[in-house]
Formats: sequence, C-alpha cells, structure tokens
Amino acid sequence: MSSKLLVYGATGFVGRHIVRTAVGSGLPTILAGRDAGKLDPLAAELGAERRAFGLADPSAIETALKGVTVVLNCAGPFKRTAEPLAGACISAGVSYLDITGEIPVFEALHAKDAEAKARGVMLLPGVGFDVAATDCLALHLKRRLPSATRLRLAFQSIGPAGLPPGTQRTAIELMNYGDRVRRNGRLVRADRRPAISVDFGQGLVEAAPIPWGDAFTAFFSTGIPNIEVYIAAPPPLRRQLAFARAIAPAVEWGPVRNLLLMGVRPGPIRALRARTSTHVWGEVADEEGRSATARLHGPEAGVDWTTAAALGAARKALNGLAPAGYQTPASAYGPDFVLEAEGVTREDVD
Repeated sequence: MSSKLLVYGATGFVGRHIVRTAVGSGLPTILAGRDAGKLDPLAAELGAERRAFGLADPSAIETALKGVTVVLNCAGPFKRTAEPLAGACISAGVSYLDITGEIPVFEALHAKDAEAKARGVMLLPGVGFDVAATDCLALHLKRRLPSATRLRLAFQSIGPAGLPPGTQRTAIELMNYGDRVRRNGRLVRADRRPAISVDFGQGLVEAAPIPWGDAFTAFFSTGIPNIEVYIAAPPPLRRQLAFARAIAPAVEWGPVRNLLLMGVRPGPIRALRARTSTHVWGEVADEEGRSATARLHGPEAGVDWTTAAALGAARKALNGLAPAGYQTPASAYGPDFVLEAEGVTREDVD
C-alpha cells in the first residue's frame, strides 16, 4: 500500500494504542504530535516515521501532510485541534478522520462540507466509539422503520475499565455546554430530561440523559428529527452527573476547571479492559405507533472498540473509500460498518 496514514496525537493514551495496533497490522503509519521528545522513543520502538508539528502554523501543518493520504486525529480536546487540522487536510487534499464525540466539533466540520466537497476531501469525525457504534445502530434502525420520527439511543459499560484520560478532560471542558437533544430537526438545549429504563439484554436498568454526539450525527445519517441519548447510570455515576450539572457554570472559571483537570485518572490498563464489555441499545418509533429496537454488544469502548472502529475507517479511506464532504461513520460506510470490528454483534429485539 503506497498511501500513508498520519496519526496526530500518537503519544496520547488512546493514540499510543492506535499506532501500536496500526503498525502491528502492517498499516503504513506516521506518528505525529507537538512534542518531538515524546514522539522519538515511540517511533524508535515501533520502527515508524515521526513528524513533530503544532497546529498554530498552517504552513507547518501543510509541510507535515506531504505524502499523507489520511489523517487520523487522536488529540483532544478536539474543539482545539479539529478545525486547524481539518482545514489543512482540505487544502492538501487529504482525508480527515478523528475520534471526537464533541457536538461543537461535528457542527464546525459540517460547516466545511461544501469546501471539502469542492476539493474532493472526506471529513469524517467520530470514528471512535463516539459515535461509530451508535451512528451505525441508528441507521440500521432507520432502515428497519423508514417512517421513524423518534430515535432514542443508550449505552452501558460493564466492568472495571474507566474512561481514557483524554475523554475525562474533554468531559470537563464541555461541562458548561449543557445537554443537547434533537427536537423537530433542531438541536436544542434540554437540561431537565428524566432518566429512562433500558434493557441492554440482562434486564431493565436506569439510563440518564447525556449530550452525546448522536444528537448531531444521527440526524445527518438518518434524517430522524427527534433524537435523545442516554447512559446506564448506577448510583455512583448518577451522583457524578448531578455534581457535574451543579458546578457546570463555575467550570468556565479557569481555577475551577484546572482543579478538576488535576483529578483526571490514568487510563485503563489492558487487564481491566479485557474484563469490560460495552452494550448499545436503540429504539425508533413513528407517528403511527410502530417501533423497532436493536442492540449492539462489544468490547471495552474507550480504547479497544475505538481503536478497531478508527482503524477500520482509516483502512477504507487508505483504499480510496472516502466519499467527499462531511460524513458520519454510517453515511460513509453503512450501518454494518460497526460489525467489522472484532467481537461486535448486533441483535434485533422485537
């Protein structure tokens, strides 16, 4: 394969796992990030090329993208890295992918759709667990019930693995963003949604509302005008979510945000991830009372499922499967794309 994949943020917790997996599977991978001192030992370990550059200088990014076919951005918070890197990819004619789940990033990259199409460049954010799995399930359900006007999605993690550090930092950065849902086609703030009961396959559990990226992406993929997303919330998580809502306005103040960032925990080691599974539930309904439900079951989400989905999308793009313009995982590769990741299964529940 003559084309090359550049992974930006290669020395982050998830980025390291992605580049190790990519190089180990034979993908021609360039390690990239801001800090040459961090890149050098990892590049030497993997026997891979490395390119060190920041994102403040467009000419430096342009130089770094020479000979690159696909960029996979793993450097969050993506609200700071996605736009400069995606803009450079459009100028260079390079496909852009990332593993964000941030609604503001989806909005910003969608605004570049016409520019990307004019250059024949694909912009495909959200190729990690956020939002590849949920996006594919949403389109699968839409195809089962084409008349659907309402979509609810939820997910559950079972096991000891916690969130990767980057995901924790992003959650803190976005605490004051508030909850978001899709209502009558419009993305709106809805901070007082009630919890719902969801059966992920082992009986009903309570799921709390969260501002997941599907409020933006699933509308693009399916056209369903009313969309809400939830997370299974045992008591400790419910207390954390309530605390986050209570202090959200204060997070805009730098000292409070920095204090929270100091509490970011290390990412889950392989042994913990191996004992963790992830389950996704989706339900669509139409105005006539018809409905359809389906579930996905897979590995730990933040690292293992994210790596499988992201590299699956990168391989397709490297092989020329890169439809121009803004895309979601499902719009680019269809609802069955999620099933290409090892260990992922889907079931219809009716």
